Amino acid sequence: MRITTQMLNQSAKKAGLPINNTSLLNYVNNDSSENTLLSALNKSQNSAAAAVKKSNYEKLETAAEQLLQTAESFTAEGEESIFAKAKESGSNEAIYAGVEALVERYNSTIEALRKASTPLNDYYRQMLQGAATDNSEALSEIGVTISKDGTAVLDKDKLKAADIDSLEKVLKTAGDFSTKVAFLATRISDNAEANAESLTSQYNAQGNIYSTQTNKFDFWG
Repeated sequence: MRITTQMLNQSAKKAGLPINNTSLLNYVNNDSSENTLLSALNKSQNSAAAAVKKSNYEKLETAAEQLLQTAESFTAEGEESIFAKAKESGSNEAIYAGVEALVERYNSTIEALRKASTPLNDYYRQMLQGAATDNSEALSEIGVTISKDGTAVLDKDKLKAADIDSLEKVLKTAGDFSTKVAFLATRISDNAEANAESLTSQYNAQGNIYSTQTNKFDFWG
């Protein structure tokens, strides 16, 4: 038997209960307000968490792209090489500025990887820190020290005391630091972009998100 508003009103009147033509029927025929509120809170929490994750991935993508640009400036060949330009101009200022940017952007990428922690991002962070640690002795010759937490610290005075041949040897010729950093920055940026897009696509028409998070990269990228 279908419950109508009139039937509810009559029952409520006999029981001495207040009559509410709309809400009373809704309470009987629909889910409880408590469940509705809980559902709304869960949706809000899920959306907020997804927004934070998406923001972290976008910041990681930006940091990695900037790191890639700086690392590639040291691996370029021929006339486009930062070292060739320095030798031609007789000034090492562009190299010094590049090393400062490299250290800053390396640290920014390490921090962004921590904030956007996933098994793959943790793996990339370890690989990036490993590239720095493997070349720590050579890097120290031009004023770059690798801390225990994997971040880099720059001694600007020691950097500017290094001649161009030493700079080129550490950053390009003998070492593989810049090459490894450029390669890893590419993979980190691509994966961050894919994760951000994946989170965006998980919103349905009601603004909900699906519980399963996937992207086109597996653990090994």
